Parts: sequence; structure tokens; C-alpha cells
Amino acid sequence: MNDIQIVYTSKATANVDDAQLDNILKSAVRNNAARNITGMLLYAKGSFLQVLEGEVSVIEALLKQLEADTRHRDVEIIVRTSIKGHEFKNWSMGYRRLHDSDAKALLNYAPFFEDGFDASKFCEQPGLSLDILKALAAQLDQT
Repeated sequence: MNDIQIVYTSKATANVDDAQLDNILKSAVRNNAARNITGMLLYAKGSFLQVLEGEVSVIEALLKQLEADTRHRDVEIIVRTSIKGHEFKNWSMGYRRLHDSDAKALLNYAPFFEDGFDASKFCEQPGLSLDILKALAAQLDQT
């Protein structure tokens, strides 16, 4: 089985409230579990950072769906790599909305999300996007 990991950013096309995010997450958890996809979604100031892991053909099909989804735009792939095992195996879709308090708690990462996720910043240091996702996933695992 050939698995890949993709990290991307995108921008919301409209203000996304908690209820809308809850609906997105419920659907993602259900659909991802059925397709053996793992990952995590972060939301900050109108933008998303997401990691997806799974079989190449399944992730490619999902990525096409995501690119066509009108709830967001400017989908930018930051990381695309083959993997031997899932790093986010505990999550069919982990989630966290980032706030100003997170920027204060994660000073090293704050410049990458305090004004929303900016793909151009991550392109300079692609591994940093994954570091942020892993750090926040570890925090969620502890709660």
C-alpha cells in the first residue's frame, strides 16, 4: 500500500462560525474513518492548515474534492511526501481553532498563524507546517 501525507493551506470564502466548523468536522470524521484517512485541521483567522494521510489514490480523490469545495479557495500544497506510517493515526480528523492565546503559548509558531495561515511563509520552511500540526495534535492528545 502506498500512503502519502499532504499538508495544505486555504482561505475561507466566508466567515466560518463554530457550528459550520462542527458540521465540516462531523462529515470529515465519518468519511475519513471509512476511507482510512487520518489528519488534522487547524483554523485561524479565516484560513485553514490541514494534514491528510492515506492511500495515494484516496488522498488524490479527496484533494480534488477539496479544491472544488466553494467554502474555501487558494488551496496551496505545502508538503507532499510518501509515508510508511500515519503520524496522525489517532485522528480521523483532529481539529483546533487557534486564538490569540495560542499565539502567546506557542511563540515560536505564532508568526505562522497569528494573522492566518500564509502558504508563502510555509514554502520557505515546509517542515514547519507539519511541526505546528504535530505540536497541536500532541496537546489535544493530552486533553
